[in-house]
Amino acid sequence: MTDLDALRRAIAQRRDPSEPDALDGWGASELASLGWLLGRRLARGTLLRARLGHADGRVLCERGVRVLHARHVRAGRDLNLEEGCQIMGLSKRGIVFGDRCTVGRGAMISPTGIFGGEPGEGLRVGDHSNIGHFAVIGCSGFIDIGTRVLMGPHVCLIAEDHDSGDPDLPIKAQGVTRQSIVIEDDVWLGAGAVVVAGVTVGRGSVVAAGAVVTRDVPPQSVVAGVPARLVRSRADGRAASPEGGRAGEAAR
Repeated sequence: MTDLDALRRAIAQRRDPSEPDALDGWGASELASLGWLLGRRLARGTLLRARLGHADGRVLCERGVRVLHARHVRAGRDLNLEEGCQIMGLSKRGIVFGDRCTVGRGAMISPTGIFGGEPGEGLRVGDHSNIGHFAVIGCSGFIDIGTRVLMGPHVCLIAEDHDSGDPDLPIKAQGVTRQSIVIEDDVWLGAGAVVVAGVTVGRGSVVAAGAVVTRDVPPQSVVAGVPARLVRSRADGRAASPEGGRAGEAAR
């Protein structure tokens, strides 16, 4: 093994021990550029880390990141905050990240209004999970995201609904109802997917791009559409019948 190979392996191990070959094919100039980028992120993150309620390890932070009420934010090891993301920390249960979590470029985590209002419940993100680019995480009701969850860009998780039962009152004047959202371990949320308040997406499930999930999704399911319906089960490989059938009923 050459010195360059050893350097690639060492950086890759620090990046993610489960992907020791992630930098194979990177030359010396690419590694130097990566080191420069990581150094700048680490410098910004060190300043931010001092403001957080708690952090077990490094914080990597790109430019344009806003963390409001940072003392309500807690993190495990290697939190990565990408350019332009915004986190409102003020919440009843805090904003809690596990190890090696990433908040993508332009994403917004918002349990509470910036200029006032009742504090929301907050957010928990499990180890090795990411918030996708330009995602909107409206965690006024509590949102619990499990481990190794993949999230595409422009995903929306909204844990409250506007009340609208009285046609004689403006909807804005009728208040809201907050309900939790649970995204269990090993879920993949495709680009532009929407999950509404009160929904649980079961372990190992896949939510197709653009789907709107309005009801619970059983574990190991693939759902798609508006509203989302079961396409097939990953557990047994069976597709839902045109009439719904056994699998179709599980998604309703």
